Amino acid sequence: MQAFTRQLGRESGVQLNPLVDGSEVPSVGNEDQCFGIIMRATRGRIDRPFKVSRGDVYAKLGRGEPIRTNALNEAWVHVVEALNNGAYEAVVQRLSTSNAKIKYALVKLTKTEGANPTSKYTFEVAESLPTSEGFVLGVKHLECFNDGIKLELHADEVLDDDADQVGNDVLTLRVKDPDGNTLYEFTGSLSPNAKDDYGNSYYLPDIVAARTTNVEVTVGVVGDNAVIVPDTAAYGYNANGFQNWAESDTLICFEEGGTSYTTQDYQRCRENLQYTQFDFSYISSGGTQAPALLAQLAQLAFDTNKQLRFDVPGNLSVEAAIAFVEQLNMGANKTAHLLQAFWTPLKTDDPTGVNPKGYFGTATLNIAYACGRNAVKDGKGFAAKNYPIAGREWQVNRTGITQTATLRGPDLDKLAGAKINPVIYEVYTGGGRYVFYDSLTCAKVESSYRKLISVADMSCSLDDMISRAAKDFLQLPMKVAIQRMNAYLKAVFEGAESAGWLQKSTDPQMGGNAFAYSVKESELNPMDQMIIGYWLHYDGVARAIFQTQTITR
Repeated sequence: MQAFTRQLGRESGVQLNPLVDGSEVPSVGNEDQCFGIIMRATRGRIDRPFKVSRGDVYAKLGRGEPIRTNALNEAWVHVVEALNNGAYEAVVQRLSTSNAKIKYALVKLTKTEGANPTSKYTFEVAESLPTSEGFVLGVKHLECFNDGIKLELHADEVLDDDADQVGNDVLTLRVKDPDGNTLYEFTGSLSPNAKDDYGNSYYLPDIVAARTTNVEVTVGVVGDNAVIVPDTAAYGYNANGFQNWAESDTLICFEEGGTSYTTQDYQRCRENLQYTQFDFSYISSGGTQAPALLAQLAQLAFDTNKQLRFDVPGNLSVEAAIAFVEQLNMGANKTAHLLQAFWTPLKTDDPTGVNPKGYFGTATLNIAYACGRNAVKDGKGFAAKNYPIAGREWQVNRTGITQTATLRGPDLDKLAGAKINPVIYEVYTGGGRYVFYDSLTCAKVESSYRKLISVADMSCSLDDMISRAAKDFLQLPMKVAIQRMNAYLKAVFEGAESAGWLQKSTDPQMGGNAFAYSVKESELNPMDQMIIGYWLHYDGVARAIFQTQTITR
């Protein structure tokens, strides 16, 4: 007999209350090792974002198509390269138009009459499910493979009391890619009342719904017809003892509907990425040159307080590159420090091997290096974000590189004035290499920390950490919330200072400290509003070094 009760009334006894966890502190995940992107792909859902990792990028995004057939295909190269160079995951919103169609793959039972009647399972594609019973299964594959899918069907043999084969309502359904790789396998019943040994629904559509949201299955047969019939390719075993499978040819169940995207298409994709449940800290342009898409990405950066790193076409001259950025007018954005431009006048081999030698943007590669850097944290959970992804240690690791632009001092000055970071050849101790030459944001300032990418990186990280912690403290008593926020800010800022993010300030109002903060009730609405303010002095970056030699006698 137990020695306690959970709820004690007027009787004598011991009430043991549930464990109170006072050890938990706000924490962060690995979102700073992930990036978001809006891109064209040949595979992937079109209705909402999905995650892609190094291990499943080909399965989820397809094998990629040549850029010479469509410039939008460069984004695929960016994603694959990034996942191979430090990015943990990409959160992808696939571009689509209103003309895109997701069709059904239908499984039908075809019977022939005559002296020797036969039955056969056939497969076809339809835009909608038949209104009357005329199909066994309808399969809707929401991952939208341009290259199609294959279906396979099998049911074990079932014998009656006379040892004759009878129909089996339990079947196994496989969904495969065109190469025969199994994407999904489900086993369930065609009967809506079927239960498993634990009393759970064994109805095939319910089994599918419980396993994935990427496939929808509808059963089109009822009653005695809701079985896989004997003497078909989907039933039983062959003479060699192997399972019989009814197999389809490749079924093209998705029509992309063209690639002429409108502003409304870009806006819809931007909103999907903004409100996704998946976390990411960087936004990639995927090499796009579409002003409408770049404008939506800049809006996404503002709405989410995440950095957008975008490419200026590498085949442009210095003047044309500057004109490209100026016509985007990124500096007018309210959070221009979150926007960062990279110009790569380099012809290189395609890092994925799909395309011939050409110009490939490096903004996503820069993000990948940042993600890899962020994976290494100190004892307090801070990565070396005060080190920008630029300079000697961050070289472009592609092959067959040829620089197609000769840059002189005035050219580099013009690029810096336009807030463009060139990716070019530089000479260091130990030889030369192709590197990210500068680390400027698009903020139209000259003497401000806002012009430094490293400051944007640290600033975004701290804002994100603090806003997430503040959400944890919502709906607590005001005094408790203020106490917890004060304790949290103290720990965070001390950690940032020890990591080298913050340095002692010379501002008299800072009193020689690297940070200051305030947490208090609102004077106007003290009953339910808490006001948080913090003042931080970030470490800068040695972008320019002035050297003088003096000869003495």
